[in-house]
Amino acid sequence: MQSITIESVLERDPYDWLQAFQDSPKLRALYEVTEQQIRFSRIAVRVLGVPIEEDDYFNSLYTLSQNPNVHILSEELNKHIEQKDFQALQSILEQHQQTPKGLSINRLIAMMYGHQLIPKHDDVTMNRHLQLATIRVVERFRDQQSLGLLANDFRRFLIDMVKWLKNHWIQWTQTMKPTDDFPKVVWYGETTISQRYFLLLLMELGCDVLIFHPAAIDEFAEVDITNMFSITHVYGSQTTLQPFPDKLRDRQATVGYRSSQHFEQLMHDQQSGVYRPWQFKDFMPRSLTLRMTYDDIFIYANEKAMVRPKFEVIGNEVVIPVIFAKISGVASRREEYWHYMHKLLASLQTVFVQEFPYVKASRANFHFHYKHCLVNGELSTERILQSDWWQYDELSLELQQAIAHTIKTSCEQPLLKQLPNESKYDLQLFLFKQMAMIPKEILRLLQSFDYAQEVPKLVLYQAPQQPALAREDVALLAFLNRFGIDIVFYNPTGKLDMEKHLLEDTFDGHRLEHMVFDLQYEEPKQQKPAPDKMIKKLFNRFF
Repeated sequence: MQSITIESVLERDPYDWLQAFQDSPKLRALYEVTEQQIRFSRIAVRVLGVPIEEDDYFNSLYTLSQNPNVHILSEELNKHIEQKDFQALQSILEQHQQTPKGLSINRLIAMMYGHQLIPKHDDVTMNRHLQLATIRVVERFRDQQSLGLLANDFRRFLIDMVKWLKNHWIQWTQTMKPTDDFPKVVWYGETTISQRYFLLLLMELGCDVLIFHPAAIDEFAEVDITNMFSITHVYGSQTTLQPFPDKLRDRQATVGYRSSQHFEQLMHDQQSGVYRPWQFKDFMPRSLTLRMTYDDIFIYANEKAMVRPKFEVIGNEVVIPVIFAKISGVASRREEYWHYMHKLLASLQTVFVQEFPYVKASRANFHFHYKHCLVNGELSTERILQSDWWQYDELSLELQQAIAHTIKTSCEQPLLKQLPNESKYDLQLFLFKQMAMIPKEILRLLQSFDYAQEVPKLVLYQAPQQPALAREDVALLAFLNRFGIDIVFYNPTGKLDMEKHLLEDTFDGHRLEHMVFDLQYEEPKQQKPAPDKMIKKLFNRFF
């Protein structure tokens, strides 16, 4: 008998996700049943924050809990496990730990199935579907943990998976046929690592899943960084985590309150042009290098990102218009030349570099690290974040994700030229290694970067006696340009440096009147404070 496969496809743009969640999959655009396959769309949304009408939010949760077809898993989670199951699991885990590299996933699942730790469906298709989905989730756990299945959390993850498959999944689906509607699940509030992976398993199986957090804490993103399994819906407001509602709220907001909340949301809408501090901290930065004149540099350098041309928010990305310029030579009006440079340096969010090479070169072999982070030929940001070499784990999770995302983009779409006899893979490996060693002062710059506000700057001055920019330096500049940092490089001699390494048209080149070969950096002159006019008048009056 030919086996039937079950495939669920994430609905990425549901017109009304809450209504779509409650509808049968048979009513959605994608629903196909053939002799070989059952294919349908599923709803999976991480709902972050609350709407203006907070009461409506909690009333919607309560209404969902009254629907007999919806399981409020966060409120019903059963942690019981039979003693015989626990002992069987202990035995399997001991064998796993004693095997040098651990048991293979297929062997592990087969042993669990043999000990009846994975519940068996009456329907053969459902039975095979559960096994394959479980294997995929265990593989994902392995890929996202730096120690794989030998990680400390794996034991808890496996025990909890057995508990909840027996206490919930099989209870919901024991008599279910593949063409029946799959369960609908709601999770409210905080999650443990095991709970996140169980929700992931439910999504893999084809369940509709909503994950709510009124304080907009997106814990599930740790296992679904690239939104492969779920999408996000972000409300404009937030509130503290409260108990799941046990009744409808009857308090109605006043007209004045609703109006003020509506105005607040409109003011800080993504397309409004007025943004709250750190409104886009969960978004990914994407730069757009502006083409400008020499004079334009000093006009736009003082402008916040949100008022620069072409600033916009597209999906989960913030497009940041940036400056990337090399200034060759020195202006005839020397004071003006220094004045403009000092103006750039006046910002607190500026790193000034005068000694080269700036970035340390490393002979470390990153071939294994790079290969480990590849999934189907592409860099995986999840694996990057879980790697042993990752030194940025003290930064906020949002910034870590943005750095990993920019590393991926920088390697897959290099701005650097390939050296003679250098393959594209070798170039990507070089870039990957360099971005694993970002200088601390640059990391502090990135930490202070609120994407819609002041754009941090890297200003470099190449004094004549200094060595030329190293290729490692240029790799860092390319990364920072991708991230959304302004870069202005001064070279009074006009010699070639960045041009040797960067692809054409990557940055603006400005040539001033004179090439100078003995010009040292000149510190800003200290301005004497002007005397107070009133004191001066009093002084003149009495003396």
